[in-house]
Amino acid sequence: MSDEHRWYQHEIAKQVSRRSHMRAIVEDYESNADVLILNDATNRSLAIEVQRWDTDIHHRTEHRLSLGHEVLWLITDSAQLSPEMRHQVYLGRGAFIRVRTFDQPYVALKPWEQGAPRCVPVMEVAGTIARLDGSSGTLRGTQLPLMRVVDEILDGKRNWIFPGSEVFKNRSGAGRTGGAWVRNIDYTNALIRASGLEIQPLPETSYFGRRSAPIVRPLSLLELEAGYGRT
Repeated sequence: MSDEHRWYQHEIAKQVSRRSHMRAIVEDYESNADVLILNDATNRSLAIEVQRWDTDIHHRTEHRLSLGHEVLWLITDSAQLSPEMRHQVYLGRGAFIRVRTFDQPYVALKPWEQGAPRCVPVMEVAGTIARLDGSSGTLRGTQLPLMRVVDEILDGKRNWIFPGSEVFKNRSGAGRTGGAWVRNIDYTNALIRASGLEIQPLPETSYFGRRSAPIVRPLSLLELEAGYGRT
């Protein structure tokens, strides 16, 4: 196991520990997940697997699903995957992950390396994370903080679906195939827009419309060391 792999495991567990209603188990024995996250409020669970090499995604996913866990594969920047394995990321509950900070949103960081600058890391996922584009009414790929996606999955607001090329478009506007992590309300409203019927979209004020967590600046290192934000 690489330093990068271990860093992701422990950083995910650390961020989960800040949520009073959630627990994280690193190297869970039964599911064999890198990190198993349990939401005590919703009784949902999520098995996270950090992956850098080719593996049997389908078989390992089915095992975790059979135990009642949702599954999220995180493919790191350093991953060396075959074209076929890379294709499987878009079919088997995958996403690509990197680390950045809010101060430098376009700079990828490697906090697991010796001599790396100290920072408050933001783990960001992309590739299969979808959002509703207000202007076109279709689903588009986007980037979001990992923990916001985790919150929404464990709240039952974001699910892995195959939305279809008629509502999931790439940047050029062409239809896109493959699976995506989509908020339920975004998918429903994309279908409403695609139908052409005079139906009002679902409002964001509903439970399944509200996002589980806003994108806000995390606490600085000084604030964390001083104990701010602890519950």
